[in-house]
Amino acid sequence: MGETDTPDFNKARGYLIGFSTVVLLLWYFGADLSTFKLLGNEIRLKENVQNVWMVLAGINTYLWLRLYQRTPEGSFRFDLAMHDLYEKTLIGVVRRLGKKQMRNHVLELIEKAPGTVEGESKLISFKPKGKMTHLERTPPKGTEPPDQLAIIRNLDSRTRNEIRYSFYIHYTVGGNEHHQSGGQAFTTTPSRLVAKLVEWYVFARGAIVSPWFFDHVTPFVLGGMSICVALFNWWQINYPHA
Repeated sequence: MGETDTPDFNKARGYLIGFSTVVLLLWYFGADLSTFKLLGNEIRLKENVQNVWMVLAGINTYLWLRLYQRTPEGSFRFDLAMHDLYEKTLIGVVRRLGKKQMRNHVLELIEKAPGTVEGESKLISFKPKGKMTHLERTPPKGTEPPDQLAIIRNLDSRTRNEIRYSFYIHYTVGGNEHHQSGGQAFTTTPSRLVAKLVEWYVFARGAIVSPWFFDHVTPFVLGGMSICVALFNWWQINYPHA
């Protein structure tokens, strides 16, 4: 696979998308492939007409493999924009799922706060603010800024998904209002199931909001669909009663 997003990659992607689109359109509109025009000249096929779709599938397969060979390394993994979307979604989901635990944590902070009288404090509201703990790591002084994408991809799942929540707390003690921010943070790591469900959701959402999906995933999906359609048509023509 290629190392960078080179003109060869863009050209191979364009060929695959273009050819696959044509094949799908020919199938959808039921085009007669025994006759076609090439450079303004009409060409009529006389032999092996029943194998035209197999030829199209073969060409499409070649273009699919050609693009795969020129695809930059790591293209099928989330880029920084997708990782950012994943983190924001994960922080929001964990905040909802862990609301009870966070509330208990906040009540403990209130009890430990100076001036709190047992039995006279009342929690009014709290606002959690989450941040991925891996973002708090700083490189040693004098070193070059690290490749953030490479760092994220090399983290183990537990470190990757660990979140630390800080709180803004509004409460009363004996009828007097108090506000508190900071204090001991609430650190948690979601289960693998939750993380995987969020990852699938982000993948589906990325198909709409992120260029990553259209740049690196859609061409292969479109090419695969085109190959399957061409092979299906060839099978129907050659084995109609199978």
